[in-house]
Amino acid sequence: MALVDRLKFNGGADDIAWKFPDEGITWGAQLIVAESQEAIFFKGGQCHDLFGPGTYTLKSNNIPLLEKFVNMAFGGDTPFAAEVWFISKQIKQGIGWGTKTPIQVEDPKFGIITNLRAFGVYGIRVVDTRVFVKEVIGTQGKTTTDSIQDLMLSTIVSDIEELLSQVVHEQNIDIIRINTQRSKIEEAFKPLLAKKFEKFGIAIEQFEIESLNIPQDDPGFKALQQAKADKAQMNILGDQYAQKRMLDIGEASAKNEGAGGGMMQAGMGMGMGQMMGNMMGQMNVSGQPAQPAADDPMAKIQKLKGMLDQGLITQDEFNAKKAKILESM
Repeated sequence: MALVDRLKFNGGADDIAWKFPDEGITWGAQLIVAESQEAIFFKGGQCHDLFGPGTYTLKSNNIPLLEKFVNMAFGGDTPFAAEVWFISKQIKQGIGWGTKTPIQVEDPKFGIITNLRAFGVYGIRVVDTRVFVKEVIGTQGKTTTDSIQDLMLSTIVSDIEELLSQVVHEQNIDIIRINTQRSKIEEAFKPLLAKKFEKFGIAIEQFEIESLNIPQDDPGFKALQQAKADKAQMNILGDQYAQKRMLDIGEASAKNEGAGGGMMQAGMGMGMGQMMGNMMGQMNVSGQPAQPAADDPMAKIQKLKGMLDQGLITQDEFNAKKAKILESM
């Protein structure tokens, strides 16, 4: 075991915690602690004497806690073994976080589940060195800056997965517009995160959500867009929405090859359209009377479809006539 008579920080600028590599310390050794740092002796799974910025000569009167655990034979000149940790008290900002896999969140209005990704940055500062060394280094066994940040990251991600669903439903947030609600979610998340990090002796100095997004090819996202479009169209068209749906079905049927199949699908479309029309008509509070059958666009489309199936008109003629009928609505 190499003997050490001078202990000082020799880690990287971004290190949150750095362990002095040698443990054979001699009495009378010099301990140098820089500004925005603290040094702590750690032995037997316990935290002992703590030193703030300054230069110290190690002797029994300034490390009373550790003295009880070391050999004081031979006039106190015997080297002793202990870990010395240097802890940065500076704020570490701009540390990235993000969800490794999408979070499943249900839209509160339509009940459609979408896959959501989230990422941002956070900043931390060690405020209680004893708690930090005991819980993070001692209990969790996190002894490198990367492993410490991994612990913080897992805490953030596990909490945000739970919180996002909670906030979305409590505040009735539209999933498609969730990226515009980042500040609201940040404010809801900060107190929860602060409480979780307090047990590690760490304060949250920064927490930002830079993006909440749904992949464009997500099936839930597409279904949600369609549901919103249908609802908006229904609100605009009122009882004409049923007629439009019927016309869409008729158009799809016209493109189907085979007269028999086309007529059957058209008939089904007409029946569905009429049912929807009747339902919407009952819901129409204006009480407008139904149009005469001769002027009914559904009847005209049906007649045109029959002529198309019988070869009396071409597909282009069918499309042109149908377009005129739609314009007259």
